[in-house]
Amino acid sequence: MRTVERTVCDPNCHANPKCGLRATVENGRIVEIGPADYPIEGFENRICLLGRARLEQHEHPGRLTKPLKRVGARGAGEWEEITWTEAARLFVTTHKRIAAAHGERSVSFQQISGAYGLLTRNSPVRYASLTGATVIRPSGIDFGVAKGLEAMFGIPASTYFSPGGHSHDDAINSELTIIWGGNPAVTKRVDQVALRRARKAGTMLICIDPVQSETAKMSDEWISLRPGSDGALAWSLVHQLISTDRFDVEFVSTHTNLPFLLDAEAATVMCRDTEPLVWCAARNTAVPVSAASEPVLRVDRSLDGRRIVSVFSEIERLAAQFSADAAEQLTGVPADVIESLATRYIEADPAAIRIGYGVDRWYSADLSARAIAMLACLGGYIGIPGGGVSLEGGNQSLPIKTARFAMPGQRRPALLSMMEADSAVIDGTPYPVKMTCISLGNPFNQVKPNRNRVLTEHIAGLDFICVIDQFMTDTAKWADLVLPSCSIFEKDDVVVDRFVQLQQRIVEPVGEAKSDFEIFRLLAEEYGIGEHFSEPPDVYLDDILDGDSPQLVDVTMERLRREKVVFPWPTNDPYVGFRDRVFLTPSGRIEFFTEHLRAYGAELPYFREPIEASPEHPLFERFPLVLLSSHSRHRIHSTFANLEMTKRSEPEPVVRVSPRDARTRKIRDGEIVEVVNDRGRVAIRCAIDETIRDGCVLIREGHWIDDFIEGDPYGLTHDQHSPTTENYAHYDVLVELRRIP
Repeated sequence: MRTVERTVCDPNCHANPKCGLRATVENGRIVEIGPADYPIEGFENRICLLGRARLEQHEHPGRLTKPLKRVGARGAGEWEEITWTEAARLFVTTHKRIAAAHGERSVSFQQISGAYGLLTRNSPVRYASLTGATVIRPSGIDFGVAKGLEAMFGIPASTYFSPGGHSHDDAINSELTIIWGGNPAVTKRVDQVALRRARKAGTMLICIDPVQSETAKMSDEWISLRPGSDGALAWSLVHQLISTDRFDVEFVSTHTNLPFLLDAEAATVMCRDTEPLVWCAARNTAVPVSAASEPVLRVDRSLDGRRIVSVFSEIERLAAQFSADAAEQLTGVPADVIESLATRYIEADPAAIRIGYGVDRWYSADLSARAIAMLACLGGYIGIPGGGVSLEGGNQSLPIKTARFAMPGQRRPALLSMMEADSAVIDGTPYPVKMTCISLGNPFNQVKPNRNRVLTEHIAGLDFICVIDQFMTDTAKWADLVLPSCSIFEKDDVVVDRFVQLQQRIVEPVGEAKSDFEIFRLLAEEYGIGEHFSEPPDVYLDDILDGDSPQLVDVTMERLRREKVVFPWPTNDPYVGFRDRVFLTPSGRIEFFTEHLRAYGAELPYFREPIEASPEHPLFERFPLVLLSSHSRHRIHSTFANLEMTKRSEPEPVVRVSPRDARTRKIRDGEIVEVVNDRGRVAIRCAIDETIRDGCVLIREGHWIDDFIEGDPYGLTHDQHSPTTENYAHYDVLVELRRIP
């Protein structure tokens, strides 16, 4: 019997929409996959290399097929196959024992980003809510830029600024698009087609990146800057616009807090009856913002014996420190290039900025993002087609009520950030966490930094680790219990982004693998709360989809079972964030000055030198190279790293270094070298690459530990993090490269 079924691929690739897959099934086995159709035009042949690799992943001989219990030392690879009944009993007995000894919150559940089905992501949260456990909320990686944009625009960082950005197909409305610290030619393979179309239609693409990435090669211009100096470049561009009065006065006066007055000594916004004050030109005095017809931007004067300044004047004063010549010294970008870029940006009609995650993985990523976003505001490009600032892309959000399922009866789990969870495990603060259940990710591989400390302190601080996965990953290897999960072809779920797509079971699971929903239903039954998981998946999915929005009125599981994919919007026009110019900040305006961050010295988007990867750091004399870690087109983080397709295309990890830095160290192309610092060491083959900027080395992230000759690069990173980013600084790292004696 031969059938053709539709499902959806939902990895952490940030594709929007996720790619529909058409699977041909013969006698219960998938024999072919390809791109699926959509109900509207513009998404034909939407599939990437990794989407096609889903079949190899599904049939991989390394798939886990039965629950495994550790019987030897942690990490020794000694396992015993057990039944699901035994696995559930072991999990729940341990859960109850640890909760009784240390409190309900001492058991944690962590979902990384390996899949996006509604039930897959929310089943562990439901179980945690019902048992009073802790959930590790989004944070730790790819969160710094989002936190910065949250401070300015009020869009929660957990949305990764999608509601505030612009969809990729809006690029065609831009005269100029800056790709800042991103490489969509690799990381957005299906969406970057829109950028290529825009370029053919006349949009100029400029890529700002330390290395000449694939995106830099397809752009009209590549601007290489010193790693970690993005904020300094942004401030210099701001200076170019302000010092020449080339900015949108009406926009910044009406929609930002640049006119707000500050008490210069206290560095706080001045208010009257809680309303911010501005300087009114017509009345020549300070008045509440609602009473000012002509707020003055430049204010630096005395009032009632104290000095007052406007936010604008503070920004102008700070920007003056970043002349083009001064910025050239900080960034390595020639002064004339900075001046030219500022002119082209402000004269474009309009210009867009798309920030990538290369800006993100730095200690002060939030400050850099805010500095970059100031440009879009000064240009008045917010809320208009072809303009704006985006974290990669943007999309309007459907009001999906996942809380109905994840937090039944409004019972909420305790929440910790990933960094707070580290402290909870290692130091017992704010409370001890002694057991963790990890799904949808491989954090002990490349996500959690300072891997040697992870192994010696974090893992050692946990009494019990459970991992749910399809493979024996570098995280699963350290578990006490490993539970086999389903592939995308073996489970029922719904994936929501620009479309609502059915992910359906089209073949039976391999061995005894179960979906995440089925796993937590089994655990709930053992715990004694099985009634909360007793309905079929479609019942819970219907409840989640039963929203008040007109877009969801007719979106039901019955319809999805019939149509497989639904486009819920009235039009397919490109999405543009902030068309209504409504901002969810305390002031209702875009906030250049963010008062609640004053306690951290981050009330303004100051430029800070990298916490480690700076020539000013004492370690620079011994470790003068910045370690960067780009993405591979053959993996999504560590997903797909174990496939033969990947290993054929990228047989081994390499460290890429510029010809000059290689010559200085007398290193030959293809030689085995070591990358070292005081935290760790990795032995790895060297590739001399002229696209790499002097002073940097680059190792693509996501390789599994066994792929390296000795050691691993994840042990080279540190776990310092800024309290305003909730983000690990994976790129903010110094190393040395040397020949192995």
